[in-house]
Amino acid sequence: MVRDYTMSTVCSGHRAVLACLVIGTFAISLSNVIIGHLAYNLSSLYQPEEFNRGLSTFERITNLDGEIIYDGEYISHILDGELPFPVNNNLKRLKFRPGSLPLSSAQSLQKCYINSTRYGNQIPDKTVMLASVSDTHKLIYRNIPKSSSSTARHAMKDFFDGNDRRVKHDELELAVHQLDYALISFVRDPLNRFYSSFDESFFRLGPWMGSGPIVADKPRVKKWYFENKYKVEKYPYLYEGLPTIGHFRKVYCPPDELSISPLACNDVPSIENGTLAHRFERFVRDYDG
Repeated sequence: MVRDYTMSTVCSGHRAVLACLVIGTFAISLSNVIIGHLAYNLSSLYQPEEFNRGLSTFERITNLDGEIIYDGEYISHILDGELPFPVNNNLKRLKFRPGSLPLSSAQSLQKCYINSTRYGNQIPDKTVMLASVSDTHKLIYRNIPKSSSSTARHAMKDFFDGNDRRVKHDELELAVHQLDYALISFVRDPLNRFYSSFDESFFRLGPWMGSGPIVADKPRVKKWYFENKYKVEKYPYLYEGLPTIGHFRKVYCPPDELSISPLACNDVPSIENGTLAHRFERFVRDYDG
């Protein structure tokens, strides 16, 4: 005769009821823990349905280095919280094609992150600022680099008898609020200003600034180059294959425009294929602050 040891027979005694309840509760709790653990592991292996559905909608390519390059629209959905960050992606950074991010300049800047500890020395707390002052006309131009600053300073000197000075903020307030000086300045779209700085950073520290036609009649510019070129000598890849200004211009200027005049290159879209951008990105990663 085979006995059927079911839960009801095991718990048939009055004293055994409490023990059965404890055992049953423990078994249910243990099963919940196991199921939850399995679900967590599965979530790390597979993307949520929303992610898979969203990713399949957008284009992604693989470059020569084996890196995945995403469509900018997909990146924007992640930035806006509409799609999750790929949890099984070993990379901490997602790359996207330049020009494919469907965000305005202001929206893009809101998503930017700056490591203030690493780059703190590049954001100095200056006590003085550059300004062009005309005492004759009681006019002050407050300099903001890469925002028509050179043009404005030349205009102040040529038309308003102005001179460059290093002034403190308190001095500007005194001149404006108590001495009746007018204060003017110019601002610029932040991303356009960054692009301009990007272009000039390559230009000003290139090897062609040490000799050649550009600095033939600019001894001060040449002197500045030799005093500062050590800053980029640690990163030789920046100017690899670009020994002269001619080589540099061929990277970004269409041949037809370059044959007319180097100045014509400033009025047409760049043909830069990512060579300079890739070097700059590498420099940002390597830069020690």
